[in-house]
Amino acid sequence: MTDDLERAVYLQRIDPDRRDEYVAAHDDVPDGVTDAMERAGVERFDLYVRDDIAVCILEAEDISAYDEVMADDPAVAEWERHVAQFKTEGVDVDADSDEQIPYMEELWSFEP
Repeated sequence: MTDDLERAVYLQRIDPDRRDEYVAAHDDVPDGVTDAMERAGVERFDLYVRDDIAVCILEAEDISAYDEVMADDPAVAEWERHVAQFKTEGVDVDADSDEQIPYMEELWSFEP
């Protein structure tokens, strides 16, 4: 990550009975979602899955600007409602715009 980017991490919990569906859904993320991510200044987005946990790592120019773009985009809202059926906890597009993504608090880091 370069010094001019911000990083945010959030966790989502997948319904264990629907994990395969959640994973399969990400084989074809809609162009409207990736277009919104580009408009929001995303430089990198990684999604990791283990058992019923999905971890998202986001690097963007400005996380607040990212939140604004993503909260107002209809393609993103449609996508999040689609994948919500496979989750028990995570992004909630029906929450207030500043509470839609459950960002984690960074506690510690190491950089040699």
